[in-house]
Amino acid sequence: MKLPTFLLCAASLLCCSAATVSAQDFVHSPAFATPAPAVAPAAVQPVPERNVPTVAVMASFPEELAAIEQVMVPDPSALVATKINGIEFKTAEIKGRRYVFFLTGMSLVNAAMNTQLALDKFNVSAVFFSGIAGGIDPSLHPGDVVIPAHWAYHGETVYLNETAPGKFALPGWYRQKGKNFGMIFPDHVTVIREGMDKWEQLPSFPADEKLLAAAQKAMTTLPPLKLGDRICKVAFGGAGVSGTVFCDNAEYRKWVFEEWKAVCLDMESTGIAQVCWENKKPLLIVRGLSDLAGGQTGENQMEQNLKAAADNSAAVLTQILQNLEPVAAP
Repeated sequence: MKLPTFLLCAASLLCCSAATVSAQDFVHSPAFATPAPAVAPAAVQPVPERNVPTVAVMASFPEELAAIEQVMVPDPSALVATKINGIEFKTAEIKGRRYVFFLTGMSLVNAAMNTQLALDKFNVSAVFFSGIAGGIDPSLHPGDVVIPAHWAYHGETVYLNETAPGKFALPGWYRQKGKNFGMIFPDHVTVIREGMDKWEQLPSFPADEKLLAAAQKAMTTLPPLKLGDRICKVAFGGAGVSGTVFCDNAEYRKWVFEEWKAVCLDMESTGIAQVCWENKKPLLIVRGLSDLAGGQTGENQMEQNLKAAADNSAAVLTQILQNLEPVAAP
């Protein structure tokens, strides 16, 4: 029996999701089982005083954070570590500014939970993230770096029954937000924060406009970025999307680009962006493209390009931070 196209697509996505567990497991994947570049352990100290304004710099897994620290903190002994709820937060004074570096962990819940933990324990004035992502915009290539203007959930969706070919039964409460991908219909996320009287639906969460402008200005003196012999570029604007799935599917990638005009897809950023929106904290997320999220011919190249993509992202973030004006805590 020939299965409908949307079921084949859904099955493909479920297979990708199942593969993600092993592909992103530190024990079973060669990329993540390989120890991150050596960084000397930081001295363990109590949590720094909360009255010190601190810039949070985060990544989702060790290779990403090591790339940042090796550029920003040449002397590892300058880092002072504190463990809170199992998360190691490393602080350092760099050119008169206090930073805290830490891993959020992979996927949305870890990223959101540990971003909130940092905001609760430190006097965070701004939040920055550097890491890798899958490229969605067909004009971009592995090694390129993207800095999206806003972040959406591609997995905030409604799964519906097909009642006839191409026809689906929409629940009475659901108002279609965009083009569906087979049985998958996009939706907005329901949110509330201080100053709001009721829950509302939002399609996405913004990067900070001032930080975006500062980042664009800082790029004028950025040394060339490379992946192999290719000169890579830095792209600003557009949407980034996140979900709890490692995407390596060409048709889904095409739908995400058409629906959100997305430049990249990852597993953490929108959760971080929502927490920063909730807490009214300035945010900027930088992502180096390690792969094409299914747009390639043959096997996904994430593992082969991981280090170069993480290094390019870290170089861009470092350039931004080195040229950043003081950021006052809200």
